Parts: sequence; structure tokens; C-alpha cells
Amino acid sequence: IINMLLTRVFTLLGFVFCLTPVAAQDLHFSQFYLNPTHLTPAATGVFQGKVRVAGLYRSQWQSVPVSYETYSISADWKAVEREKSRISVGLLLQNDQAGDGNLSWAQAGLNLSAAHALGKSNTISIGFGLAAIQRTVDISHLKFRNQWANDFFDPNLPSKEPFGRASGFVPTLSAGFLWHYQPEASRNKATLGIGAFHLNKPVVSLGDIDNAKLPIRVPIFAEGVYQIRERADIVAFVAAQSMKSAKEMVIGAGLRQILTTGLANETAVRATLATRFGDAIIPALQLERNNWLVGISYDWNTSAFNEATDGRGGIEIAIVWRVVPVS
Repeated sequence: IINMLLTRVFTLLGFVFCLTPVAAQDLHFSQFYLNPTHLTPAATGVFQGKVRVAGLYRSQWQSVPVSYETYSISADWKAVEREKSRISVGLLLQNDQAGDGNLSWAQAGLNLSAAHALGKSNTISIGFGLAAIQRTVDISHLKFRNQWANDFFDPNLPSKEPFGRASGFVPTLSAGFLWHYQPEASRNKATLGIGAFHLNKPVVSLGDIDNAKLPIRVPIFAEGVYQIRERADIVAFVAAQSMKSAKEMVIGAGLRQILTTGLANETAVRATLATRFGDAIIPALQLERNNWLVGISYDWNTSAFNEATDGRGGIEIAIVWRVVPVS
């Protein structure tokens, strides 16, 4: 069953998104499966354990002047559990910064999800999110043509550029749905989720230069694990995002090898290779030790921007910690 479901999901996503050229997203992660609430608020509380805290750091295109640094911190916990139903709450903090003017995108929000078990193997959940977005730019770090006089730059001269203000702050709404499959006493599992962000289409303006509505971002993602040996699993994942004309798709697979087992002695390593179509090849490695997971990935640039980057894309580091009660 799990093989058939994953095959259909991956085929559908590939058909929908591979037909459109990839464009850069404002905020994305290569190890998206370690940051699922960025893709749908319905992923809040969908994990093994009681509490989960995750942090990701991404540094991209350091070899060119317009580099990007992205941070994400999330925390979610299962607040109320009643037989087959569960309510979970979460917190998501994110920040992205780029360019000489330190153009930044900051977001802080709360998520709420409700999950219900369908039998012993299937769970569905819906989620909603409310967040605040702030976009800022440090104009003092920018140089404009009107500030040059007699071949000399004078920062005290007026730029005569239409910056109404250096920051904008608005609320944004999100919603999503998630299906999770995992039989009892089995490592086989599958997850399929969809989200919709900026449902209220907020305007994040820096004045007269930009007064457009923020488009709705729609991510779809899936992840599967299939046990092939006593201590080995095949893993596969795919994520596609659409935000107006910008689209991206990441798909990958690899192997998870269990190294040690036993109480307080569970260790596993996971190695995968993925591609962001038209943009990058992404090798990744994660080490699991009891309730901790540490991951690292690297984007090897394959796009036309490769002429400037010489293949050097971005490194991404992830840390996940869970509280798992001893049964």
C-alpha cells in the first residue's frame, strides 16, 4: 500500500510542477522535512513524542555580493490528547536577510492543529496559523546616484529615492491539511501535506516603491520511509511550492541505517541525494541519537547563475530535539 501511495503522489507532483521553470522563493529550505510547519500548519504536533524543537540555519551564495542568510526556529507540542483526537499548538520564528541593504524578511507566528486517528494506522489533521510579517531595509548602507558629487560619494546628500519608510509590518493567515500513515510496531510510514499561506494577501510596503499584495504561497509535500532490512530503510521525499509565477520542486531519496538499538542507545544515520529542478543538486546527511537529530546539506548550484557562483550554492544546518516519554 505504501509503495503505491508514494508512487502516485510523486508522479502527480512531478507532472504538475516540472512543466514550469523554477524561480527563486523568498524563503525555502533543502531539509524541508525537518521543518514541516513551514509547509503547513497542519504538521503541528505530528511527530513521535510530546514536544519538538527545531532550528535551521541556511547560508547561500556567499561567493557573490548578494548573499542570503536564513534562520528558522520552531517549537510544537501536543497540548490535549483524548483517545483518538489531539490538539497541538506551535510557534514558528523565521528570518531571511540579503544584500548590501540587509533587506530582511522576519516572521513570527502561532499554529494550531487538530488531529484525529482513523483506525490504527492513519491520522488526518487540519491546521491554522496566524503570524506577523515585517520587512525591513537599512537604507544607510545603500548608495544612490544623487549622492555622488564631483566623483566623490557624500552620504549626507539626499538620495531622492521614494522610500516612504524602512520597514513594513502586517498580519498573515495560513491553513493546511495533512495525512499521516504508520502501522503499529513498524518503521514504514508516509506523510502527505498541503498548506496555503498569506490567505489574506497582506501588503508589505516600504513606501511608494512597493505596494503590491503578497501572493498566496501553496506548498505540497510528501515523505515516505520503507523498511528493507532489519536495520535499514529507504527514504524518499518531495516538496513543491507555488507563489504566483514563482515555482520550485525538490525531490530526493536515500538510505537510513540503524547503527545501535536499545534504551538510551538508539543511533541512526541517514544519507540522501536530492535535486531542486533547474537549480541545484543537494546531498544531505543526518545523524540521529536518541531524541536528537543533527543534519547538514549543501546546494551545489546547477542553474544559469552558476557562472557567478562556480557551483557554490548554500550550506544548511539543522538541529531537532524531541521529548519522548518512556513507555
